[in-house]
Amino acid sequence: MTNPDPFLAQAASFLRTTPEPGWDAISDRILSAVRATPRPGWPLRAIRAPGDVAAGEVYVSDHALRSILARELRRRYVCRPTAINFTFADQILRGVDIDITGSYGTELHPLGDQIRQTVTDIVLDVLGADAANPRPPIDVTITDVVTGDPLHPTDGRSR
Repeated sequence: MTNPDPFLAQAASFLRTTPEPGWDAISDRILSAVRATPRPGWPLRAIRAPGDVAAGEVYVSDHALRSILARELRRRYVCRPTAINFTFADQILRGVDIDITGSYGTELHPLGDQIRQTVTDIVLDVLGADAANPRPPIDVTITDVVTGDPLHPTDGRSR
């Protein structure tokens, strides 16, 4: 591999760090428009509370469930959920896979067990469970460990 021309490397670096002319004037509108863009979600069937006689069925969006889980995990534990994926069929949740970034020095096995129990409790609270909609398996994988709080790493490097 040949070494890049120093002049071209310096020019490329300058262009990468220089904002597009006028970007500061329109960036807020563009970011707001992107955030307001609807994202399609998948409905997950929820089980009605015993004794509920209202007609119809209740569904929860996978986006809503993912947001609830991520918020609660960040709030309760020193971790950062980096991915929350669902397996479902016929609008029934069949499994939850969660990737977590933990904090250096944390006992990771107990953390995984606590997260698994919390996710189980939340899923049962939000969706319920019965014979047709059983409790799904929860897989928790610690994919990274950082120094300090994973939500605000001190040096941004993994160990």
